[in-house]
Amino acid sequence: MIASLLFIFVCMRKLLLSLWVILPLLAISQVNRPIGINLAGVSDYSTELVFVDAFKQSRGWISSNAEGGGPWDTGIDVPLNAQGYPLEIPYDDGVNLPQIVKTLMIWDLQEATPTGHFRLIAEGSGQIRLNFGASGTYTCPVNTLVDVSGAVMLEILESNASDPVHGIQFILPNYINSYEDQIFTDELTTFLDDFQVIRYMDWLRTNASPVTSWSDRTPVDYYSQAMTEGVAWEYVMALANQTQKDLWINIPHKADDDYITQLAQLLNEGVDENLHIYLEYSNEVWNAAFSQHHDCAELASSLYGYTGQEWERAWQCTARRSADVFSIFENVFENDERLVKVIPSQAANSWLSGQLISYFNDPLYNLNGVSADVLAIAPYFGGAVADQIVTDNMVSSITVEEIISLMQTALGESSQWITETEFVANQNGLDLVCYEGGQHLVATGNNVNLDELTEKLVAVNRHPDFNEVYCAYLDEWYFLSGGLFCQFSSHGWYSKWGSWGVKEYFDDMLNPKYQALQECVFAVNSLDLNEEELANWSIFPNQAKDVVII
Repeated sequence: MIASLLFIFVCMRKLLLSLWVILPLLAISQVNRPIGINLAGVSDYSTELVFVDAFKQSRGWISSNAEGGGPWDTGIDVPLNAQGYPLEIPYDDGVNLPQIVKTLMIWDLQEATPTGHFRLIAEGSGQIRLNFGASGTYTCPVNTLVDVSGAVMLEILESNASDPVHGIQFILPNYINSYEDQIFTDELTTFLDDFQVIRYMDWLRTNASPVTSWSDRTPVDYYSQAMTEGVAWEYVMALANQTQKDLWINIPHKADDDYITQLAQLLNEGVDENLHIYLEYSNEVWNAAFSQHHDCAELASSLYGYTGQEWERAWQCTARRSADVFSIFENVFENDERLVKVIPSQAANSWLSGQLISYFNDPLYNLNGVSADVLAIAPYFGGAVADQIVTDNMVSSITVEEIISLMQTALGESSQWITETEFVANQNGLDLVCYEGGQHLVATGNNVNLDELTEKLVAVNRHPDFNEVYCAYLDEWYFLSGGLFCQFSSHGWYSKWGSWGVKEYFDDMLNPKYQALQECVFAVNSLDLNEEELANWSIFPNQAKDVVII
């Protein structure tokens, strides 16, 4: 009953505000539906080709026996220099067989694999070899064009200890003449044009991050940016500055105060003064599925002496370290209005949101009395649908169209979460934003191995009729909250682990989810109406409780 009353209250308030506010905003062509994007993680198997130099997305070195034979990966640690290149190849530790190293690039990208003439560059003294989608053995230094037809393995066969092989680049075909003046691909930056915020959580490898001190971070000149420590902060800043998009960054959960201070100083000096910086401590510390939940609960006990159940201590740690992060950044930025301080919470549990805010406002956790700006949730929809299909023994009989209907029905649950959490945010003077959102059509447990189910779940995400459901979902968010919505995520293949990408690869322009963004968000943000045109528009709530403009 209480939830229903809250829903009616918020809907009435939002409708009045929409009638009063949205049309004037449209008339001056402002952003009416603020939209952000979570970038996919940087890896050799990502269809999101970030860098014009594909080597920057190469896999970590794999060691193998120099003379051949033995396992694919011997697991032997070959000594590396500060840029991640082997000091000498073959490497002989006096115990194991001599070792070479290899890495993989543009791996398993299927139809998204770039082909054609790549530019191969390598400095130093030694020998490298290409295999699989390219072939050839090259003496370094080298700067040549290579024909590529598929995924590539690069091996360092020899590297002179007095001048080790380094500076390897593998330039994508479209950039073999412009690579010296360009870091990021045009495909990436063009995709980002319609968004206002970039969330770098997966770029930074936030979940289970091993980073503790400033020296742990990935250097900007490291051979690959696909490391467990995440992409170098310099590239985060470079992309934000080039695209002029606000940054949403996640602080590693184990990061010490010196790390946070040095990061704040780097961003203060390096980020364009016109850009906002959303500050979030880690990612979903409330979620016991992530190791940071357990780590933070332990930190709460060992460092601060907090007590209670593990989940409670994880929340206390979130409040404490969030306040610490905000305080350190405020000291560096000195009352700069660029900072947006985020309290992260769970969409399905508005009580948790209230509890986290209560902890944050308590001097026991917030030592310097800093304030927050936004409450952030991830109101995914349809998370229970896949497993319910299994429970109902309908895997073989259910159609893709019927699953789409179930996803439409599931919108009611996410609407309730948004409504209840919006009430908590309003009570505490915070704006409600979405740090991640979208469909959550994925099975759990052993159900992920049901191939027939996976095929149908993936088919839903590719089905043209899903466009309408996705638009209704976006409509609900903007009507019930109106705040920033950060889509999860950008590009990636669909599989049994989920269909997270709003597109599967750059050229997947007809993806129904991406078309929903175009039609129901980007198009609204690009409107530029005069008073005469506004007079011909009608506004009414649709079944998703949103304002539809026709």
